[in-house]
Amino acid sequence: MMVPGSSHSRIRRALSLPPRVLVRKVAGKIRNRRDDRKCRLQDLKTCTRSAAGILPIHRRVLKMDDLDLSRIKPEVAQYLADMYLNHRFDLLGSGWVENSYDGRAPGLEGYRYSMNLEIDRFDPEGFWLRQILLPPHLESGRKIWQGVSDAYTPIDWQKDYKSGYRWSARRWYKDQSGDLPGVDIKVPWELARMQHLPQMALFCAILPEFREELLKEFCNQVLDFIATNPPRMGVNWVCTMDVAIRAANILLAYDLFRQLDEGGEVIDCRFRQVVSNAVYEHGVHIVNNLEWSEKLANNHYLANIVGLLFVAVYLDRSDDIDRWLAFSVQEIISEVKRQFYCDGGNFESSTSYHRLGTEMAAFATALVLGLDDDKKRALRDYDCDQWSRWPRLKTPDEQEYNVDLKALFPDWYIERLYRAGRLTLDLTKPTGEVPQIGDNDSGRLFRLSPNGSFMSTDHAKGKYRNLAQYTGREIRAWDENCINHQTLLSAISGLFDSFEPDRFRDRFLLERSVIRNIAGGKCFSVNFRSDCELTSTSTNAMTQMQTLSHRQEGILRPSRQGTIPLTSDLKLYGYPDSGFFIFASKRIHMTICAAPNGQNGLGGHAHNDKLSFELNLDGEDIVVDPGTYLYTPLVDWRNRFRSVRAHNTVVVAGQEQNRWTPGRRGLFSLNDETAIEVLDLSETGIVLQLTYRDIIHIRQFEIACDYVRICDYANHAFEVNLNPGEMYSGGYGKIVRGFR
Repeated sequence: MMVPGSSHSRIRRALSLPPRVLVRKVAGKIRNRRDDRKCRLQDLKTCTRSAAGILPIHRRVLKMDDLDLSRIKPEVAQYLADMYLNHRFDLLGSGWVENSYDGRAPGLEGYRYSMNLEIDRFDPEGFWLRQILLPPHLESGRKIWQGVSDAYTPIDWQKDYKSGYRWSARRWYKDQSGDLPGVDIKVPWELARMQHLPQMALFCAILPEFREELLKEFCNQVLDFIATNPPRMGVNWVCTMDVAIRAANILLAYDLFRQLDEGGEVIDCRFRQVVSNAVYEHGVHIVNNLEWSEKLANNHYLANIVGLLFVAVYLDRSDDIDRWLAFSVQEIISEVKRQFYCDGGNFESSTSYHRLGTEMAAFATALVLGLDDDKKRALRDYDCDQWSRWPRLKTPDEQEYNVDLKALFPDWYIERLYRAGRLTLDLTKPTGEVPQIGDNDSGRLFRLSPNGSFMSTDHAKGKYRNLAQYTGREIRAWDENCINHQTLLSAISGLFDSFEPDRFRDRFLLERSVIRNIAGGKCFSVNFRSDCELTSTSTNAMTQMQTLSHRQEGILRPSRQGTIPLTSDLKLYGYPDSGFFIFASKRIHMTICAAPNGQNGLGGHAHNDKLSFELNLDGEDIVVDPGTYLYTPLVDWRNRFRSVRAHNTVVVAGQEQNRWTPGRRGLFSLNDETAIEVLDLSETGIVLQLTYRDIIHIRQFEIACDYVRICDYANHAFEVNLNPGEMYSGGYGKIVRGFR
């Protein structure tokens, strides 16, 4: 999620642009404000739903019978299905809370708002929607609502059900506010991504006794959302990224549920038409609200075009849809080049955003590989003359894709995507989790395989500080593991015939089968060097260290003596562009962060974690990164978790490595003040130098037979931080109780 920078930084960036670009941007701003005023007035006075003659979606991308559901345990499927049927969701650290118009919010760090709507009766005719919608949107909303089952109780899609704050579908999407302490706009966005719907479809196949109930619930929830969220009204149209992810999830769930509805008794013609119209409206919204910038397009824009791709693939061909399809493929290729380094790492400087970006690229790549002949013709025959927005749509002759080739994508693209998967594999610790470097907002494109574990509710409340006000009385709770990225490894293995992560091959099989299915059985062959091992190098590191006046040394040992040395079969995996250096053997896994600020220096999702590290010895986490916890609800918490004092590095002269603008304006940027250089590299160690302003910090890592030695040198006095887990957030909104 991005928040604009300060007015001074915006002026500084503007003045750095070439005059031609600056004039174009200023003219664009003026035009956009004029268009916004016109669109706002129209949307508040007339129905915003599309009157286009969209044909009902009939295309199938997935075959339910070909999916490998063998690793989803029936008890997990039944638990989650029951929660979804009762409109209870555990999102962003909420715990399993029911979301309804009269539900009581648990609160966030003591902040709770009472903004429930008092609705006496949810009548089948939909007159209750008068309290939700403006009069121009009421008639169409009522017609859609009348398809909902009588016994269904609606979800309050406008509410942050953690804090209780409520946005309004009676306000235009660009006029939404809510910058109050404890209020998190990500909560309604996260629920409205509809990522639980494809899971519900999978559970139908696992739990045939729940099939009819889940089918009806799918239809009810989709109709509920569409009826109460007219296009461009309310909080759930603010962020195009979430609109795009929602479109992809509705389409995937719709595809699967249709195959489970024998005879079409639940998913009838009326429902199919409503969904098809809504999907088209999502596509229109994405195209008209692209989160693109000439200087910086990030994971939001990548999500935009991936969602648009799903819309364009599922909808029947037309001039507009053909352009959407060609533009999506064009921009996916372009953004993989812009957002992924040559070594495969994502430019966000975050392991969790690397997972999100790679996941989006993987599913999009499979979708393009699986295009039928009719859709492939659209990639040749589209007319780009009617494309009037920016980025421009290239002509067919300018495109980097080649429809005549089996692979379709350029070679560099295939290699970069493979290396992105290899990075996740190399980052994965023996625990199955990855180190948290940079931000972690628990973001995903799809959540298909349940990935977590059961714990008693009492244990969960005792473990997580964020569940202090949780009132659930169930005996056990399902706890999602947000830093286990093995589902991504499964997905990547579906794209590449030689990507076989032996350590985790049997853990998750569903994503592999989904990718293979979407791609029509096609996959890539790896004909380039696949490993990322580094060779030894040496400079005058010792001389440089001796010039620094302050020094400290630390030794970290395993909790028990091993029978083989830590150095046995030790390998160093280096990703120099991304700034990740990973030492791994049978007994040790250590990830060292030498990452740049990311986002071309903006640092929107980076932390002050330079020369920080995570260490796992004999399968036990010894030193961990603290994670993220929150973004906008509480500014101080956001800054504490990205500060240098939160990370396993040193604090020199009490200063931050990269400074930030105070207040909400600075939440998603860091001043780009750091530079890192590799001074020495060997099979058992590495020496890195960090400089910022007048500060020089050199850190030496050495792996010996039975310990890890870390020596720090600096030109100013410093303190060493090590976090064994007291300050820890394993996913957005989660925080363990040990930290105050």
